Amino acid sequence: MKIVRRDNVDDTHLQNLIADPILRQILARRGIANQSDLECKLNDILHFKDLHGIDKARKLIGQAIMRGDKILVAGDYDVDGITGTALGVRGLKELGARFVSYYIPSRYEGGYGVSPDAVDKAVEHGVSLILTVDNGVSCKESIEYAKDQGLTVVITDHHETPEDLPEADAIVDPKLPQDKFPSKNLCGAGVLFYVLAATRAYLREQGFYEGCQVPRIGRFLDLVALGTIGDVMQLDANNRKLVKYGFDLIKQRQCVEGIKALAASCRVDLASINSTTIAFDLCPRLNAPGRIKLENNPAVSLMLTDDKTDASIIARDLEMCNKRRGDYERVFLKEACEDAEKQEGNSAIVLYRPNWLVGLGGLIASRIKEKFSVPCFVFSGDGDELSGSARSVPGFSIVKILQSLSERDSDLLIRFGGHAMAAGASIKKENFEKFKVLFNQVAKECLGEPTDDEIISDGNLPSNYIDVNFAQDLEAFGPWGNGFEEPCFDGEFTVEDVFLIANRHLKFKLRNDDGSTMLAIKLRATPNERSIVKNSRVSVVYSVGINHYMGSNRLEIKINAIETLE
Repeated sequence: MKIVRRDNVDDTHLQNLIADPILRQILARRGIANQSDLECKLNDILHFKDLHGIDKARKLIGQAIMRGDKILVAGDYDVDGITGTALGVRGLKELGARFVSYYIPSRYEGGYGVSPDAVDKAVEHGVSLILTVDNGVSCKESIEYAKDQGLTVVITDHHETPEDLPEADAIVDPKLPQDKFPSKNLCGAGVLFYVLAATRAYLREQGFYEGCQVPRIGRFLDLVALGTIGDVMQLDANNRKLVKYGFDLIKQRQCVEGIKALAASCRVDLASINSTTIAFDLCPRLNAPGRIKLENNPAVSLMLTDDKTDASIIARDLEMCNKRRGDYERVFLKEACEDAEKQEGNSAIVLYRPNWLVGLGGLIASRIKEKFSVPCFVFSGDGDELSGSARSVPGFSIVKILQSLSERDSDLLIRFGGHAMAAGASIKKENFEKFKVLFNQVAKECLGEPTDDEIISDGNLPSNYIDVNFAQDLEAFGPWGNGFEEPCFDGEFTVEDVFLIANRHLKFKLRNDDGSTMLAIKLRATPNERSIVKNSRVSVVYSVGINHYMGSNRLEIKINAIETLE
């Protein structure tokens, strides 16, 4: 276990705002620069005006609403795509659209993004405008097919943009080279939120809401919060404001019924919602239907229903989907670990088995990446074309490497896309071994030899800080997450007692050198951690939080990592 403590930084700019020196240092280390960053208010978010193409997009959508045209929201099958689709349907109706439908592709049939079949069905149902969310910039052929059919197409996306863009009527994507929007970290739902806000402004300018109450697009930020956390986007200053407001809606039970039902099904208290509960409890259940072979994906229906009973029924269906997903994943992960061990020492790991479900490739790649600390690509499929999902490590942009491989060998990749840390690609089965060699070669050039994962800590926490008051202060300065990491601390303790809970977790009573003690829990304990016994001297990395249960606030210490000292 390699613990690296964060360096002290200059925090004098926060002295008049934060009295406590430990809190002030924690926030300064994470880039808090001013009162706006500290307060994290929605009215301080970036304006939409700098998003390239947004003027054209808002005019097209606004005019379609005023004409009463039929609009199709075309989304994706992951959490960001699902919440973005629900946001599109709800948001357009809120703005005044009379006819709004949606399309979510199947990972196993329609594939990623808008397909020609989806375009044909849109034409058949009299759709005039297709509005994409979380996809579109890589769907050149199908977008242009839609244009040939006389449809208006507005793309809202957040993925890396190819040089050869689709001929859509408008494209809004902060990753466009000419885009001047200061934050490049919006999720797909976040980009659409801005487009809807801009459309509302356009409709107001046109007098569309004369004598009526102007719609509140901010009321749907619960969906944007889920999409941002689900897609593991960086919580920069702007995203933190969007997510915080979304979390507040959820905590106050002003969120959509589907979120309430989903939280109830996995026993998450809405009052204690945070990035961790969303990422590890809610998101897997929303993702589950898209990962397994299911005829209809009920996740969007859950985010769209306003009926409590329907929401509860659908949430139970998602729970069953998630259990099936877990069963598949355990089998596939065991096989993947066996195959990965044969590549141990490589700078990257590339795996393939024909029986693996395409929808679980990303999960397997993530687990292997965590275990071996190198980028991992997982392929599946029993035909001539293999589908792959990749997960990376810091400093190794998967999508840029795929672009480089494509330039080296134009026949290697059929298609690819994604982000720096997560991407996907399709290759011919006959090219698998070639891809495996080239990908490992590029990883070696960029990364060198695999290294042990470092655990970043905010240092030692004095024992008088380990209480409910400090934990509440930390919670108040959230949301914490990717790019704005939750504070964690490290220290050496003596184990006074240890208990096994539910045959999976360990509860420790730890004694500090000053004689003070604390109770802490290690979830999903490993075999090495289970071997720790009373009176052992241990090194511990832990976080300090609040457990909101039945209206009470209790101190909760979670152990991130623990090992015995020699």
